[in-house]
Amino acid sequence: MRNLALALAALLASCAAPQRTEVARAPQAERVSSDALGLSKTSVFEVPAPPPVVENGAIPGEVPLLPRDYPGAAPVIPHDTRDFTPITASQNSCTDCHATKVRDPGGPTPIPESHYTNLRDSPGKAGETIVGARFVCTSCHVPRTDAKPLVGNSFLRSAP
Repeated sequence: MRNLALALAALLASCAAPQRTEVARAPQAERVSSDALGLSKTSVFEVPAPPPVVENGAIPGEVPLLPRDYPGAAPVIPHDTRDFTPITASQNSCTDCHATKVRDPGGPTPIPESHYTNLRDSPGKAGETIVGARFVCTSCHVPRTDAKPLVGNSFLRSAP
């Protein structure tokens, strides 16, 4: 018991002793100016306005599809979507056109079988209706715009 009391006293004494810690500082040459931070490369006290984005005014079927960036990527919507929103479970203009099983030349892109498959409860079995929240098309698919990328991209698409 005495040894336990001595060990506890030594532990408490070591915790109470002032400890000196050194803070490493970066050399002046490695510091980054606040004007060089972020995507806008301006002072953190400025509020830059983003460049205007021209929305896509194409009608469905007017513009060809862009290639996908990688296999399984959600395709970009090649036409204007303003007249088709809001998208709800009861009103979905996307499914009115794209809910077809066969792609006709020049026709709309069919909704893939994966959108009819409940991956949680019955994977591998496609149903007759779109499953879960997959009816909210714009959660994965975005309309094409003329927006310039904010950062560079060196991603290389692999051959299919």
